Amino acid sequence: MKKLLTITLAFCTFVVAMACGSNEPEVDGTTGATEQTGSDEGTAKGKMLVVYFSRADENWQVGYVERGNTAIMVDYIKELADVEVFEIVPEVAYPAAYNECISYVNDIEIPQNLRPAYKSDISNLSDYETVFIGGPIWWGRPPMLFRTFFEKHPELDGKTIIPFGTHGGSGVGSYATLIKEYFHNATVLESLGIAGVSIRDASSRQTVENWLKKLGVDKQSTAINNVRTRSVDNSVSYSLNGMRSNGQRGIQIRNGNKYIKQ
Repeated sequence: MKKLLTITLAFCTFVVAMACGSNEPEVDGTTGATEQTGSDEGTAKGKMLVVYFSRADENWQVGYVERGNTAIMVDYIKELADVEVFEIVPEVAYPAAYNECISYVNDIEIPQNLRPAYKSDISNLSDYETVFIGGPIWWGRPPMLFRTFFEKHPELDGKTIIPFGTHGGSGVGSYATLIKEYFHNATVLESLGIAGVSIRDASSRQTVENWLKKLGVDKQSTAINNVRTRSVDNSVSYSLNGMRSNGQRGIQIRNGNKYIKQ
């Protein structure tokens, strides 16, 4: 009997270890942030767009809000990176009460494999090389609204895509999975998910800034890369606005290299 108990305990320990293996996203204890390495190698480049959906009203552990959790995350991205923004707005709003909303999604939208319609659409998606795509996580997956959007926009295939979003503890890895399901030739870079309950904290803004810097798409990194392409004259220094430097202090670019002018 004692031997059987020992074997049983060892097996349970093995199962738990497998469930908590290295494939799970690392969770930040302060912000609930989860970062998952993208499935592809590559870098963000060119003109950038943020496509997102966000739901206001009652949110889990947040209460009633006028601006949804993911919209707050998009505000950080807009502030810290040179992006344009397109919001997916459903034609029929989801229920305002949290329990009613998740019941509708779980009992109707997902089982019936619905494709919810959205109001206006974007007509110049082909103009962008890099697209951030994000929203909330409902029942462990992106809202079905994204399937509607993806099926309308096959031109996303071949682009660089950066998933992001807000969640209640599950992370946002399912966005990358859904993107790959639709767009086999897309380059999917590292995603970032932040717990909705902490998205309004200053620490979450810092987390977004660190993520954008890691991707090389924050405003300073973008400015440096843009100026580097112009700094072909070894004897001339340029400021980050692309103009020739007249000796002022700050970050300068010469011959493609960055240095600080004191």
